[in-house]
Amino acid sequence: MLARLVAATAVGFALIAAAGVAAAQTPIAVGEQSGGTLDDNAPRLADGSYYQCWVVEPNGQPITIDLMSGFFDTFLVIGTGRDCGDGMTTVAADDDSGNNTNSQVSGTFTQPRLLIRANAFNAGEGGNYWIKVTAGLPEVEERLGSMEALPEVVSEWGTDAYVCAGAYRAMGDVMPNVRGYGNVGTIDYAARDRQVTARMAAYERNSIDLVSGNFVLIALGGFIDDKPQQVSQYLTTVANCDRANGFTPVTRFR
Repeated sequence: MLARLVAATAVGFALIAAAGVAAAQTPIAVGEQSGGTLDDNAPRLADGSYYQCWVVEPNGQPITIDLMSGFFDTFLVIGTGRDCGDGMTTVAADDDSGNNTNSQVSGTFTQPRLLIRANAFNAGEGGNYWIKVTAGLPEVEERLGSMEALPEVVSEWGTDAYVCAGAYRAMGDVMPNVRGYGNVGTIDYAARDRQVTARMAAYERNSIDLVSGNFVLIALGGFIDDKPQQVSQYLTTVANCDRANGFTPVTRFR
């Protein structure tokens, strides 16, 4: 990782004089969670990796910044400067402290305004990602299980059609993280979403995307915050929906 930083910074200094218009900087507040997409429309660093730029004002309080994606290996860089490109002055950086290939940086920063570079570790990688800024430093919590052997939980989501369609639709974002549990990776959840949605009235379909987004936050938030019970809650809901709709259920995901 250090070699990557040194190489990228060295090239950046060579290019800074010719730098063009700074990439857009999206504000994010402490206590807020948002997201974006790294693709061909995103700016690139000198090493060829995509990035997007966020800005936060910590106001002197300790904060924790998480960057997570199920589509690419994340690389989180915090710094100052004109923009988040190669000329940014790095204050802190992390590759995988947020579990798996997710990134996390925490601390009490004296700078009134911090740039956050949401970056792919490897050139050419991209996809959807989530970014979260929370007040305080990470707390040591009871994990109630582990990501390797998810705890048994009771889902309170029920099996209404819009809930099940939302749970299936969320798999489009969370599959890269959960495909290793039971037979999850072998099931066509997009087809199950279509079947359930087809039986719903038009007005009922308006809630599907909202519910789907909630499930994405629950499941991927579990990986960010090291809370396996959240991942288990999501997969338990999926299994309940499978049985309620006559599908072959996802097997126990311990």
